[in-house]
Amino acid sequence: MNGKGWKPEYGISAEGIEVLGYLEALPREVRREMADAIAALCRREGYLSLHDDLSAAEPKAEPEARGQLAKVIPIFRRSQRG
Repeated sequence: MNGKGWKPEYGISAEGIEVLGYLEALPREVRREMADAIAALCRREGYLSLHDDLSAAEPKAEPEARGQLAKVIPIFRRSQRG
């Protein structure tokens, strides 16, 4: 943790942490209204949230490309995982 309650590996920017600090200080009803308004604006502009299902947003592979595996460089060996 970075001392502010957020883990850096979660990918929340410094600006996001700053905004969340102010948002959390507001009453629950106001937070809900703001979250709804921000969600509507983002969806209208085509932005995704950290909570959206990204599988629906990814482009579908062409039929001839299915079944072909990509070459990847493994980051961890099986024995190093969790």
